[in-house]
Amino acid sequence: MTYSSRFWLYAPFALVLVLAAGVSAQWWRAAGEFEKKLAALKGHQVIPAVTMDWKSVSVGGFPFRIDADFTQIQIRGEGAHGPFAWSSEKFALHALTYGRSKIVYEATGRQSLAWTGANGAGHAIRFQAGSLHASSVTDASGLARFDLDLVNAGNKDVTAGRFQFHMKRDGGNLDLMVRADSVTGFGSPKKLVQAYATLSKAEIYAPLLRGEMPWPMAMGVWRGFGGKAALSQTVEPDLATQALTPLY
Repeated sequence: MTYSSRFWLYAPFALVLVLAAGVSAQWWRAAGEFEKKLAALKGHQVIPAVTMDWKSVSVGGFPFRIDADFTQIQIRGEGAHGPFAWSSEKFALHALTYGRSKIVYEATGRQSLAWTGANGAGHAIRFQAGSLHASSVTDASGLARFDLDLVNAGNKDVTAGRFQFHMKRDGGNLDLMVRADSVTGFGSPKKLVQAYATLSKAEIYAPLLRGEMPWPMAMGVWRGFGGKAALSQTVEPDLATQALTPLY
């Protein structure tokens, strides 16, 4: 067998080994950096005025993803109108080690959510979810899109067959959508609750989307410079408005 023929016989295998080594090295590097970042964030601010803590976390996903599985996670901070807090028994995030800057989130078990309404009143709810999935996409300007899909959520007082929230940065505006199907606990059962809101002058609250400014401050600056919210396509507008206004 000539040298040339041996080269073409073994070259594909050598290439595969080189690529595998490169992918492995990339994963271990990304996983190591991610674990260091988690250690620095635990119990501290992840963005201004928002803290994150958990009981335990494990990192995996080799060779193409970074997976983090948390237990007893808690996120607390200052929202548009006052304090908020969310906790979940189990929470996971998944991100590719290459390509698009998209993260997928999952939460299971008992959830609790507390928030401050537009009138300054506090609200709290504990619920169990059939499934909770979300995703975020970021670019050079920060958060570009966020989607949340919650199925079969409820407690003894309030239930929803499905709840969705979507946020998308669209040029100079920020588009929000909230939808809930088969809602009970607010008087007569509601087959559909839905509303779209467009927040103008998105460039003013760009520091919030980049994680550089506290939420209340960003909203205050936005309102001070004439930022407006326009509601449209509302179904059961009172409930839909209640679901959206804590955000701005």
